[in-house]
Amino acid sequence: MDPLSLAGIGLGAASLAFELFAGCIKGFVLLSTAHDMGKDSSTLLCMLNLQEIQLTGWARRAGLLSESHALDRRLNETVVHTVLSELKSLLSDTDKLKTRYKLSLSDRPPKDASVRSPPEHGILGNVISWETRNDILLTARLMQSRNHFPQRLWWAAVDKSKFEEYVSQIRFFVQELWRLLDPLRQDEMAAGLQMVLSHVIGMSNKLGDLKSLQNTLSQTSNPHTEPTDQSCYPALASVAEIKAVTLSMDTALHGQFLDPPLTGVDGKSAYTPMVHLPSHLLSDFIALKSNPEMGVARYDGNTVFVEWKTLPVDRRHKVMVMVEDLARLLSAPKHPSFRSLRCRGLARYLEESKAAFIFELPEPQEIQPPRPLRTLFGSTSPSVTERLQLALRITESLRYFHTAGWLHKDLRSQNILLFPSAETPMSSMFPLARPTLAGFAYSRVESSPEVSERPSADPQRDIYRHPDAMGDPAISFTAAKDIYALGTVLLEIGEWRSLKSLVAKVVDVEKVNVGLTE
Repeated sequence: MDPLSLAGIGLGAASLAFELFAGCIKGFVLLSTAHDMGKDSSTLLCMLNLQEIQLTGWARRAGLLSESHALDRRLNETVVHTVLSELKSLLSDTDKLKTRYKLSLSDRPPKDASVRSPPEHGILGNVISWETRNDILLTARLMQSRNHFPQRLWWAAVDKSKFEEYVSQIRFFVQELWRLLDPLRQDEMAAGLQMVLSHVIGMSNKLGDLKSLQNTLSQTSNPHTEPTDQSCYPALASVAEIKAVTLSMDTALHGQFLDPPLTGVDGKSAYTPMVHLPSHLLSDFIALKSNPEMGVARYDGNTVFVEWKTLPVDRRHKVMVMVEDLARLLSAPKHPSFRSLRCRGLARYLEESKAAFIFELPEPQEIQPPRPLRTLFGSTSPSVTERLQLALRITESLRYFHTAGWLHKDLRSQNILLFPSAETPMSSMFPLARPTLAGFAYSRVESSPEVSERPSADPQRDIYRHPDAMGDPAISFTAAKDIYALGTVLLEIGEWRSLKSLVAKVVDVEKVNVGLTE
């Protein structure tokens, strides 16, 4: 039996902690379904729903959503009851809400209120299903039946800053409950929350919803005071921003912008106008030994990183539009977890049918090319811990790009770069802890209707590609094929040998059209 489908259980069978928790859920329901929250309702609802999600996640791991609804004996019962009582009072005491936070709720609509439909649930409103909420309220006898939902209220006055202060106080009590769990369960909850939020971002196709979630995650995170459950917030706020930028590209290209404008995690506009850089200012290009399509150069007196993109003559205009979209994405502010360089702009060489993505370096330096990861294979093998951390960072970077709706399409160890750092000793001048994902010249939006470009017919590149990505370019490229390529890179990291050497006994990678599936 579903542990939440126990509406017939009496209060005597449920713990006091569960009753208090159910009272908190009722408070969340009354607040989030109230009419007329105002123009900022989407963001304010998102802030409220996020705390409800975290509280419910805690309740599940604390045993309150088990069949017995009994609190885990490892938790301090007195402290749990005290915190839940305070939280329940905060969520349901309308007098306190009015006097302390200047937020007024009424069971009748204001005289000047227009007749409106019930409020939208927002981007996080359905993460906890209404069936789950109903089951909790029915079990605690806070609801007479499934057809007798708590009365909806009306907001008579909502001040955004006061509401944010109010949610901040709710968050304080939820965090106190999280801290009562042991570190292992806290980590499990944090991973589960990150998975849920990533799924919500990946599935959302509404700019307004993404903006609300981005604002919520940006305002909620505080690395100095927050527990580990919120360490993922800044990165996910950046993912939501990039997803919104992706969705808004067509609008921005036609000179239409959202009102209010979409802002990034750094508070600046997330709309990045396409910067076409004068090509004559680019000089002293030094290609990487393992990849002549990228390297370092001077641009207007500064050291930059450059990736070249060849434009097919027969489809130059169409491909250039895709290239400009990609440059916009790469120039948007991103959290360090993306592990990519920030694009300064695009230099076009139309007579030569090519373009150059010009990137800022991680830190100012003289012209010194980074080392592709592949060039380190065969040298002294790093520790297992170092290799696991490297693999995790690369995987995390690709996952964030996929969640934001972008495909890499050319993932291989030659496109994972290690830049020199002045902070590390000469013996480890290229730190493994700071990999940078490059080689984006063929990247595109996952949902793009355009035909995929095949990066090349180079057999040494093909060994990293999914077999279905080596044939007719009309075959759609998917995230699963990026993940296949990631698997080949992880194999290299695990063995600390290049894929070419690993498959040399069974595949001649110097030949074209190698049958890798045989």
